[in-house]
Amino acid sequence: MSNTLELYNDILFLNHRPWRIGWQSDLKFKQLLLEVKKEYYSHQPNYEVDFLKPLSNIRRYYNAAIEYEAIKYLNDLHSEISVALSDNEKSYLVHFALNKLISQKIKETAQVINERKYTQEQFDPKQKSKITETSIADESYILHLLKHHLVRLMMEVQDSYPDYLKEEALTPDEIYYKYFNEAAPERPYIIEAENYPNTNQSPQPQQKETKPALNAIRDDIWEQGKNIYSYNQLVKNPSRFAQVEESLFDKGLIDSNYHFTDKHGKKKYLAAFYQQLIRKGYFHKRMFPGNIEVKNRDITKFLDHRYRTNIDKQFRLWDNDQEELLKFIEKDYWLDHISAC
Repeated sequence: MSNTLELYNDILFLNHRPWRIGWQSDLKFKQLLLEVKKEYYSHQPNYEVDFLKPLSNIRRYYNAAIEYEAIKYLNDLHSEISVALSDNEKSYLVHFALNKLISQKIKETAQVINERKYTQEQFDPKQKSKITETSIADESYILHLLKHHLVRLMMEVQDSYPDYLKEEALTPDEIYYKYFNEAAPERPYIIEAENYPNTNQSPQPQQKETKPALNAIRDDIWEQGKNIYSYNQLVKNPSRFAQVEESLFDKGLIDSNYHFTDKHGKKKYLAAFYQQLIRKGYFHKRMFPGNIEVKNRDITKFLDHRYRTNIDKQFRLWDNDQEELLKFIEKDYWLDHISAC
């Protein structure tokens, strides 16, 4: 999934850490608040966060930024699930959201809260036992706000897609206990959402519109180029290769004439596809007669010629960062589930 809750990562570890930018003036945060991009639900949510009212501009800024990031994430997730090609893909997307992305962000938030010794008593007037520095109170407020939004996201995804869960859904008490070693708050901060009339009332997946299918060609398409091996020399199993090319068309990477569509950011994706085909054994390792070794460059030249493109640079970047390549593949259901040949 393309949306990885980057703002939340920034709040925990990068430029949005409140203890790093909290020194700015109240007027500055008022200005930042005006710059926050508003997001609107595309689907009726099940829950929303009802936290302590933000009474300063730094708290108002983070309150808006965190909430809109959650809305954008849910919109993107619903959109991806609605166009997923199969129930297995939908289940994968839900599993990744719950068990890899959201749960990881919850763990990281719990770690920061623990390391910086943030407590609710620092910002909640009803629980304050002693005076706390304003900056510490603001920081603690922001991290606890993030905590409840992440718990809410887990509850939202679980309740929106119960048929695609791989494990039993967790109750709010179980989520708080598992990740924060505490009971759910006596005064619930996650409540039933109000009605949003301009949304789809159910986030359940919709059927994908029927698209024209690719007439997969199990042979060379263009006149053979210089120093480029042929389809029959390289492709191990034409039937399996045709299947992945049909999926490549379905994903919008190539058109019906086998030309790479070259949309923004897709060269990186196509290069990862090349890498995955090689890893999964779609090409011969040696050619006969002659017992000639087939190198990765021979394969990429063949594929570039076939799809009328040149992604040698992107392919080599992945070659030099296999760890990031595997992370990239793992986040994409289709790439991750290309079967071995």
